[in-house]
Amino acid sequence: MKRLLLLSFILVVTLLQQAVAQGKTVIGTVTDAESGQGLPGVTVLVKGTQVGTATSANGSYTINVPEGSNTLVFSFIGYTTVEKQVGNASTVNVGLAIDNKQLQEVVITGYGTTIEKELTGSVTQVGSEVLEDRPVASVDQLLQGQVAGLQSIGASGQPGASQEIRIRGIGSINAGSDPLYVVDGVILNTGDVSRLTTTSNQLAGLNPNDIESVSVLKDAASTSIYGSRGANGVILITTKKGQAGKTKFNFSTEHGYTELAKVPDAGEFLNAEQWLELTREGLVNAGYGPDVINPYMASLGEGSDVDTDWRDLIVRRGKQSTYNLSASGGNEKTRFFVSGGLFDQEAPVIGSELRRISGSLNLNHTVNQKIDFFSTLNASNIDQNTPSNGGAFANPVGAIGFLLPTQNPYNPDGSLNIDRGGALGYSGNYNPLYLVENDKRDLSNTKVLGSLGAGWNITEGLRFTSQVGVDYINLEERMYWNPFHGDGRNYGGYGFDYYTRIFNWTSTNLLNYRFTVPSIDLLTADVTVGYEAQESNEYRITSSANNFPPTTALTGTVVAASPVDAAATGNDYSFSSILSRANFSYADKYVLSGSFRRDGSSRFGSENRYGNFWSVGVSWNIDQEAFMQNLDVMSTLKLRSSYGVNGNGDIGNYTWRPLYGYGINYNQQPGGAFTNIGNTALTWELNKPFNVGVDFGFFNDRLSLTADYYVRTTSNLLFERPISRTTGFTTILENIGEMKNKGFELAISGYPIDGEFKWRTSFNIAFNKNEITELPDGEDIIDGAYLLREGEDYRTFYVRQWAGVDPDTGDPQWWADAEQTEVTSVYSRAARVPYKSASPKFFGGFNNTFTFKGFTLDALFVYNFGNYVRDSWEYYLMDGGYPLSNKYSKVLDRWQQPGDITDVPRYEYDLVNSSSSFSTRLLYKGDFIRLRNLQFGYDLPSEWTEKVKLSKANVYVRGTNLLTKVYDDDLPMDPEAGVNGAQDANIPMGKAVTFGVNVSF
Repeated sequence: MKRLLLLSFILVVTLLQQAVAQGKTVIGTVTDAESGQGLPGVTVLVKGTQVGTATSANGSYTINVPEGSNTLVFSFIGYTTVEKQVGNASTVNVGLAIDNKQLQEVVITGYGTTIEKELTGSVTQVGSEVLEDRPVASVDQLLQGQVAGLQSIGASGQPGASQEIRIRGIGSINAGSDPLYVVDGVILNTGDVSRLTTTSNQLAGLNPNDIESVSVLKDAASTSIYGSRGANGVILITTKKGQAGKTKFNFSTEHGYTELAKVPDAGEFLNAEQWLELTREGLVNAGYGPDVINPYMASLGEGSDVDTDWRDLIVRRGKQSTYNLSASGGNEKTRFFVSGGLFDQEAPVIGSELRRISGSLNLNHTVNQKIDFFSTLNASNIDQNTPSNGGAFANPVGAIGFLLPTQNPYNPDGSLNIDRGGALGYSGNYNPLYLVENDKRDLSNTKVLGSLGAGWNITEGLRFTSQVGVDYINLEERMYWNPFHGDGRNYGGYGFDYYTRIFNWTSTNLLNYRFTVPSIDLLTADVTVGYEAQESNEYRITSSANNFPPTTALTGTVVAASPVDAAATGNDYSFSSILSRANFSYADKYVLSGSFRRDGSSRFGSENRYGNFWSVGVSWNIDQEAFMQNLDVMSTLKLRSSYGVNGNGDIGNYTWRPLYGYGINYNQQPGGAFTNIGNTALTWELNKPFNVGVDFGFFNDRLSLTADYYVRTTSNLLFERPISRTTGFTTILENIGEMKNKGFELAISGYPIDGEFKWRTSFNIAFNKNEITELPDGEDIIDGAYLLREGEDYRTFYVRQWAGVDPDTGDPQWWADAEQTEVTSVYSRAARVPYKSASPKFFGGFNNTFTFKGFTLDALFVYNFGNYVRDSWEYYLMDGGYPLSNKYSKVLDRWQQPGDITDVPRYEYDLVNSSSSFSTRLLYKGDFIRLRNLQFGYDLPSEWTEKVKLSKANVYVRGTNLLTKVYDDDLPMDPEAGVNGAQDANIPMGKAVTFGVNVSF
């Protein structure tokens, strides 16, 4: 932020200089009080006169002090103003301290910046101190717990996996719900573009150490300027820029390890002895006699000494290393920031790692007071290995529960066991150690993100900028199944190659005019108009082949004898927009803002190709009123409100078009057929957000509080409507639904102690309630484990109600009716009812930073309460109907004899009684508090660093996800299970311990 403010100041400040016949000349240097670096562009005024100048690139100045004057005033945006007496001195040097309040007042918003006093919307900024030197691959992982109303969920521990980000609730049911990401004015293609895995996050291509700040836009006044893509919120990422002055280098490195966080007791599996005992009991309960049981148990490993802990074999301590080097500097004409980074991380599960090499180069060049140029460039290459996930038999995480403790992963000679014969053979659930070693799932992702622009200061306050930005993605994916064991065995080996190229460009032209309204000196206006165009072109190639040579040394599809498939597809979309925004501020008290954008897009049907989006916002800076001036306790009091209309254009690129598909064979002949009925009236989903907020500041803003209440109504939701089968289709997609989110956000921050010992604290909490208000024809829609019903949350579970275990028989029981008046032991006779939700009632973060004599302790807790989660695979891990898989240790509490009071039914081998089918029994509280970040660091004393030519040096140790408190003892998994509340045998979240060094010179 400081660099951005400095750049803005240099571009607009006019050096004041007045020749004075008499007086004396004073010289000096103005520096940053903390770093000692010279500050260019500082205004130096002789108090009480119009005599002034500005410091040069190295912070030096020369000024003529008129006779009779004795005080110099030094002022600079972002720093505390200082007055110095000249006296008889001819040299006056000054160190300026950063004014945290001023820095916080400058807010980055859509297509520009504003100051806090003129802001009418709801915007939260996150600074670089939160983003730098953290043991995660992408910036979205760092926002958890930092922004009120932003829900960030990590459903996978795979390095580089996408976070699920939701701002003020879910924005859609069948369209996209992710926020819009904009980096230095360039609109990004984000999310997971991989076809091989679900963990290739495009934001991981941007090094968090190269980011200066992140602005999260939440309400209409902030997001409607982005039109049909602002409904789910907007996240603006600003990368670091150069600062005029002596070149400053920064180097940081961090090393450590990542391992699996503590597994809940309910998620532990049986050992060999326990599993064999359970299986024998189940056979007895099934009515088998010793003549059958004994030989069968021997075939399952009874009597052997094999006791395999598959979790212990699959989970590991992964290594992690990070290196970052940057340089920043320049002069009054040209400023630069250049960096390079290496991020290398192994997941706490075998076969999963990520390696990123990144670099950036940002340049700003001022030709003269009228013309300047600017450019940004961020490039990276990510190499990623990832195991199978979800329900794949090759998924090592799934194998932890599905493989038996009596199965030996090794042969007597120490080689890996891939025998398929007998009860202990690897016929369906394969040996994951062999697959990780011999199968391949590799991704190589090259990303280039850059922009080039120019600015023209036409006249005072009037500026024109033009920028072209590019987001280029080149993703190569390769998968190989070996011919000996696993999914490729029946094909003689199988190979897949995927190639994806996305070229996304954005062109933005803006005209901004900031002026004081003539004849009304206290009324200032800030008006922006512009035109923006975006086009994204995606090209995909797919090929596959089988029958590989009988070796695992040759894995490329080129060596396979039998080509299977080859295909290529394109996927394009475009936007064309005009936009405008205006802010009017009177006497720094009353502010009126408005925005308008007209979007046209190829994504919208031909009957609704263009749409208008707008917002209006007002704010009242009550603290500027005369009646507030004597209230020393309250330094800030501001009311603000906004309302508007924006949209969700993430509805698919060709959804509205009637489509033919070619290459379909009929009677062994090529041909074509309808593949999509289309809907030419299809258009964006419409969002109408209302917001009212209040900002408080006490004791010169040492204590700040922000509270917001919002209601966002989303209409034109996409739903499938049934149509006559004579059309060749069963449904058609239409804009026919409505949903509402309403909630309250509170953020508190402060400096309770600000002496030699410093304590900084912040806390945020968000409450959100979701409600579906309109469905097609008002009818319920059953979506697997969920129910869409008017009046309910969009992620309400639709389940049978568990009634416990019959103490006399050990049979499972469910309530036959919603009112719980009748019990049944037949699962299919139980009534399904809406029950709880996967949506949290409230969530947030709590951060404390303590500083004393160079030592700093920082702790961030994140929390989440009110939602329910489920394990998608628990049915197999508790039920006797799937006897040849391991079981959760909860089964040790099973019913065994009449009179037993327990929640775990009688275990019977191969009995499918649905006792572990989805019901309220298998829903768990998702409540948790997690110590997300704990860091202890030390700034080396300057007398030490100066000896080795360093301006600053810091050493630290950090822990990530060290502790997690859950509130359901039966929960068998990590509580972060995704927005749908379902765990799908993904790589668990890990905890990391790292040691780091950060030096500047």
